[in-house]
Amino acid sequence: MRRALLLLVVTMLLALPRAASAAESEVSDAQRAQVEALRAQVAADIQLQTYDLLDELVLGWTRQPVFANPTQVVLADVSIPVGFGSGLEALVENHFLDLVIKNPSTRLAFTHCPQCLALVVHSGAKGTVVARGFDAPEVLEAAGAYSGSRHALFLDFEIEGASLVLRARITGLEPALPIVWAKTLSTSTSSPALLRSPERLKSASEARQEYLEALQGRGVWTFPLRIGVHTYPGRTDGSMPLGIAPFIWLQAGAELALTQARAWMGNLMIGASWAPELHTAWMAQGRVSRLLTGSVSSLTAPDLYAFLGMSVTSVTGNNALAFQDQTVDMEQLQKQIQEQLLGMGAPEAHALFPSFQLGRELRGKNRISIVGLVESLPTRNDAVGLGDYLDLGLFKIQSLGVEVSFCF
Repeated sequence: MRRALLLLVVTMLLALPRAASAAESEVSDAQRAQVEALRAQVAADIQLQTYDLLDELVLGWTRQPVFANPTQVVLADVSIPVGFGSGLEALVENHFLDLVIKNPSTRLAFTHCPQCLALVVHSGAKGTVVARGFDAPEVLEAAGAYSGSRHALFLDFEIEGASLVLRARITGLEPALPIVWAKTLSTSTSSPALLRSPERLKSASEARQEYLEALQGRGVWTFPLRIGVHTYPGRTDGSMPLGIAPFIWLQAGAELALTQARAWMGNLMIGASWAPELHTAWMAQGRVSRLLTGSVSSLTAPDLYAFLGMSVTSVTGNNALAFQDQTVDMEQLQKQIQEQLLGMGAPEAHALFPSFQLGRELRGKNRISIVGLVESLPTRNDAVGLGDYLDLGLFKIQSLGVEVSFCF
């Protein structure tokens, strides 16, 4: 009701003639700015409501086409409420034609007919008639200027109380101008417009159903599949001449939404990594995540989480030597590698250690995510081949990782 009153006030202001200069001097600049802001707000509301009515109109045509076969139609006239100027009329024409072009299931093909829109003059025994082409179809027929179109569409927008009303009708371009199809749509200017994509028109009930299905589809359990790369720095003191190759992990597991809003998440994962002649590794990992971008996860925008995790890793192979605490005998290491290459069954090196992760995860629609993390191996501070990316005293960053997750 408030918007309806505002709309009435603005319409009256636009319709009134200019007051005398003495009266204008009494209106302050602040009052003019307030009236202009009010006019812009009402105009924006009217534009959204206009788009909404056009969407409903074209949506109805896609469900129940007016014609059985594709039919050429002329957009004869578009009328808008007094005071809104030609700008709104241009927006209506552009949006409407965009809708029809992107929805061929309406079976309406709009054509250009200059003669239909121009003024025509017809003289006869009864007098001279001056009218627009589509109002004098007998003149167009006599001039052979139909351009293939035998139907005309009229779109009339009016403000009635608190409602914006669209009256649409299709008439035949015949002397009697018969109405082939007509429909009136109304919406309250106090209710928000239902914004829809021109390529995917749907009714309000269908949009609500999709929303409910999206909510219902977001169960508390998801099953992520994760691919990640973890790197480890070698020692800079030269005590371990062999570098540590990056570990490429493939992980799978289950994730549980700890709250309905998905503000807290927890997951358990099992992973494996293998590199020829270097290592075979296994990992068991758990993480707890907290949403940073609000109190509720979004259905449309990406969500950013921060997480804290812990894992236990088992490494077998040459890369495991870098995670061992004892001093490596280089002669014994060379002999061990030679025996492995010759297939003599020498025992492989093995390391088992826990680690802690801290990172962030950017997740889109709870289906795909990108993870960046740092990792600390507190029990491997004295490992012969493992260095530090950053030493913070009690917490050392001994690994960097990047991961991509897909949730099912």
